[in-house]
Amino acid sequence: MHCCCLSAESQPDGDQVINVITSDSASATPAGEVAPIRTPTSIGVQRKFTLQLKKDATIEGGSKLGVTVVKAESGMVIKTMENGLMENYNKHVAPEQRIYPGDRIVAVSGASDMDGIVEKMREPVEVWTLDVQAMRTWEVVLTKPDEAEMGLVLGWRSGVLAVSAVKDSSITAEHNKANPDAPIKAGMRIVAVNDIRAGAWKMVQEMKEATTLRILLREGMLLASPR
Repeated sequence: MHCCCLSAESQPDGDQVINVITSDSASATPAGEVAPIRTPTSIGVQRKFTLQLKKDATIEGGSKLGVTVVKAESGMVIKTMENGLMENYNKHVAPEQRIYPGDRIVAVSGASDMDGIVEKMREPVEVWTLDVQAMRTWEVVLTKPDEAEMGLVLGWRSGVLAVSAVKDSSITAEHNKANPDAPIKAGMRIVAVNDIRAGAWKMVQEMKEATTLRILLREGMLLASPR
């Protein structure tokens, strides 16, 4: 069993800062051995696809899409995800076919302008047809040895989890030294931790409790108000 110290404090702009510091951890790596640092891999490239999501009373959140979106210069962007039809879709497809925060919704049921997309998403229909542009996602696998410090300072706001800073002399700092072309750096969004995608606090809890972390990251953090 391992422990994590968490502290959160309100910032003037409404952010929550979460310090994730691992201590007294049970190690998945035998004593005297160095935990492996794996090279980040890209599990998806920018691509567009269309999917149909139909209401399903047999699943949790089966009457809603389960996303919040924000307007950005590049279009309507998924900000957060919760239990709903889109997350249920994710559970049944391969990782490279999943939808993550940061993906862009290009059109919904024929509407391609931003106001029309929002209106269509709110309509009480039985089936939604969505055109989605998926963005590139990076997977990083980190193993937490005994008494090692993860070294991530995480910012949280409105369900969005992002890296605020990386502490020196930590697992994450060592990862960055080993992977200078693909570091974990301030401003990156964390969109999943060990297949947990919905809920920033759930992802933080997983980072506290798991000894091996498979983290999916994307560049940039969205702070605009959700629609």
